[in-house]
Amino acid sequence: MRAHGGGIGTRRTLAATLLGLVLVAGPAAGQQMETGSDATGREGARWFPDRFVAAPFLAVSREVRLQGGFLSAERDGKSGYSGRNVEAEVSVGYRIPVVRLADGGRDGVSVDLGFEVGTWSRFYMENSTRDLVGIDYRVGAPLGLRWKRLEGRLTLHHTSAHLGDDYVDRFDVPAYQVSREALELIVAVRPVAPIRLYGGGEWNVGRGSDFEPGTSETFRTVEQWIARFGAEFDASASSPGTVRPFAAVNFETTDWTDRLATQARAGVAFRVRSIRILLDAQWRDGPSTLGQFRTVDESAFGVGMEVQLGGLIPPGAMGGR
Repeated sequence: MRAHGGGIGTRRTLAATLLGLVLVAGPAAGQQMETGSDATGREGARWFPDRFVAAPFLAVSREVRLQGGFLSAERDGKSGYSGRNVEAEVSVGYRIPVVRLADGGRDGVSVDLGFEVGTWSRFYMENSTRDLVGIDYRVGAPLGLRWKRLEGRLTLHHTSAHLGDDYVDRFDVPAYQVSREALELIVAVRPVAPIRLYGGGEWNVGRGSDFEPGTSETFRTVEQWIARFGAEFDASASSPGTVRPFAAVNFETTDWTDRLATQARAGVAFRVRSIRILLDAQWRDGPSTLGQFRTVDESAFGVGMEVQLGGLIPPGAMGGR
C-alpha cells in the first residue's frame, strides 16, 4: 500500500507558489506597456493590460481565484471521515493578462494571452489539528477572445492533486499520482449584458499513471475528458460602486462518472476602491472537486468570500478595457 502524501515537497511547492504570486502579481497589477502605432495607424501588441478580454467564470470548478469559505460537507465512505463535517476550503490564485494581441473595443475582435497559477486546499475543522485533507495545483496559459456578445477562452494547463499529510497519517491510505495536462475550451454568449450562457470542456492531452505496489502494471489515474455547461447572472460586473446580486450554476461530467456534478453560488458583490468583493452562499453535489477524490460523491453547502483584483476583475468592472 502506497502512502506518499506529498510531505515536505507539498509544503515547499505551496510556499513557492505563494512567493511567486507575491513577486509577480505586485508589479503586474500596476504595469502597462504598449508598443507604438505603425505608419498605417494600427496599434501593436499591448503588454500587461489592466483586464482580460473574457471574464472569469463564477461557478466553474477549479477556476483560478482568491477565495475562502466554510462548508458542511459529506462524502461517501471512501473518504475516511464519516457523516457530515465542517470543512474549510481556501483558494489562492492569480491570473495575469500578459499581452493584448488585438483590441477591437466593444464591437470588434479582442484577443489576449495570459498566465494563471492557483492552489486549492481543504481542511477538516472538527479536531484540534485541523487536518489538511487535500491540495490541488494548477498552472496555465489562457488565450481569450471577445467579439460583440461572444466570449471564448482556450487554456493549456497542468493540474495535479495531492492528499494532505494529516489525512494520510490519520487513515494510512494509498495515495496515487494524479496529474494531467489539458486543453480547456469554453465558449460563452451574452443575450444581455448581465447574463452569460456557456458550454465547453477539457481534453486531457497528457494523463498521469501509477502502478499497484508489488506489480509492474500501470493504470491511468485521471479521466480522458470533461464536459461542462452553465449560466451566470452578474449585475455588478459593469456597475462599479454599487452592491448588486450575482448567481451562477455549473454542471460537469466526465468519462469516469455516470452523473452530473452541480456547483452553484449566489450572493452580492461590491467594490472597495480597486478591489471587488463577492460574498456568497455555495452548494455542490456530485463527484468531489478534490482531485484525489474525483470518483467520490460529495454533497456540500456553505458560505464564502472571493476577492477580485487586477486580472481577476471582469472586463469593464471599473470602466477599463
